[in-house]
Amino acid sequence: MLAVAKLDENVFLTTTAKLALELGIEEIAVNIIRYVYKDPGYMFVRTDSDGGNFRLEFVDHGFPFDPLAQKMKHGEVPTDDQDEGGYGIFLVKKNFSSVVYRQEEMFDAMANHLIMELPLS
Repeated sequence: MLAVAKLDENVFLTTTAKLALELGIEEIAVNIIRYVYKDPGYMFVRTDSDGGNFRLEFVDHGFPFDPLAQKMKHGEVPTDDQDEGGYGIFLVKKNFSSVVYRQEEMFDAMANHLIMELPLS
């Protein structure tokens, strides 16, 4: 289950920021679905805005998985002749001003937390 709060109607996002937000949500949600659960599980999304940044926090109780620790097979810049894998996280790290992974307790169990911040202007 995935739910994302609507941005305040007074918040302006450039087309580039909207695309980065869509890509980030899709990439992280797919990674959680694909890598952290063997059986069906839950994904929680917290949103917040501090005036200058829009913050997304993805939380799950699946297997520990730090997507930021995954290295691209052939370096930091993807090229056409490389195998698939790692490009989505590469783009998330490139497009968001901050991306942090940590494990913290939530609902009396350890959970994966991935926090991403996107500048609003």
